Amino acid sequence: MLDMRSTLDIDHPAVQEALGYADIIVFQRNVIVKEVWRAMDYWRALGKIVLVDLDDHYPGIPPSNPAFPFWRENVPGLVPHPVESLRIGLGHADGLVSPSQVILDDWRDVVPGYIWPNYPPQEAYENLVHRSAGAPDAIFSYDMTDPEKPLVVLTERKGSENDIVIGWGGSISHVDSFYYSGVVDGLIKLMEENPRVVFKFCGNEDRLDFLFREFPKDRFVRQPGVSADHWPQVVASFDIGIAPMDMRVVEDNTGAGNDGYSYDERRSALKLVEYVCAGVPFVATDCAPYKELGRFGKLTENGADNWYKALKSRVDGLDHFREEAAKNRKWAMKRLTQEANAEKLIQLYIRIGEETQAKRGMKM
Repeated sequence: MLDMRSTLDIDHPAVQEALGYADIIVFQRNVIVKEVWRAMDYWRALGKIVLVDLDDHYPGIPPSNPAFPFWRENVPGLVPHPVESLRIGLGHADGLVSPSQVILDDWRDVVPGYIWPNYPPQEAYENLVHRSAGAPDAIFSYDMTDPEKPLVVLTERKGSENDIVIGWGGSISHVDSFYYSGVVDGLIKLMEENPRVVFKFCGNEDRLDFLFREFPKDRFVRQPGVSADHWPQVVASFDIGIAPMDMRVVEDNTGAGNDGYSYDERRSALKLVEYVCAGVPFVATDCAPYKELGRFGKLTENGADNWYKALKSRVDGLDHFREEAAKNRKWAMKRLTQEANAEKLIQLYIRIGEETQAKRGMKM
């Protein structure tokens, strides 16, 4: 892993040394400026295979995404427009790697695509401590007395014994996932019916507070953001995990005509991977990224009533679904971690190398 900015100095001996040994060089995301294209062309000219890794649908980013002003409105005033620059950048690569098949299909007319799912590190999920039934819940925080060695602090939530914790955590790009899925109204209906149910929202997103204020009093719990190392333990504190998606269809804006999907359907399946690896029952929107792993939990059509019924089914049968999730976790730890898929990744790179060399040979 090398910083993009420094590696663009392709004439520097240290950069030549670092990348000279590589057979495949992967540029992540922002291949939108001439300096990057020049570097990509240089290494390809030397016989290297150059790939781009893309995990977001930049041409269709909605206004709720903080990156909207850059990618859609072109606030910096880039010429060409950022989306067109991305298209040009992909044309300087031998292949595109993405955890989303939909994204690969968006750019199929520009560059060959190769699917590679997101997997978590095995170590982070190996020794999780799960809340037992009826045990109190806790909030993670940090003692920053020594900023270089922050200490984890667990604070028990008062009165949380016997709570049924329905949880979610993620980035600040999911406002529409909550607003348009119907999950909030479904949760409210379930909370009004069952006083044990609380919702734990993890992360630093505050633009959804206007929705969360509608929850019954003291039934909304905010967990501040934590480091990647501690995130699996937060997930393990959930009784049920959720993964709502916004299913409003958007144009691909790439010219491929791949317009039958939403922006959220161009995300990866990582949320479900995390739940299964952590041994947590889940309810998720029935959508393209979640089809394969949906059998390990409950997929639902969007809408308040659908979310209410799906969540209620998990709450009513929680003991059973905990047992099922524990079994699924054993399966997942053998198949859904980075370590479990290392050999497959090597084989994918070998395949990309062979296909790229064959295409280059045909052009000679």
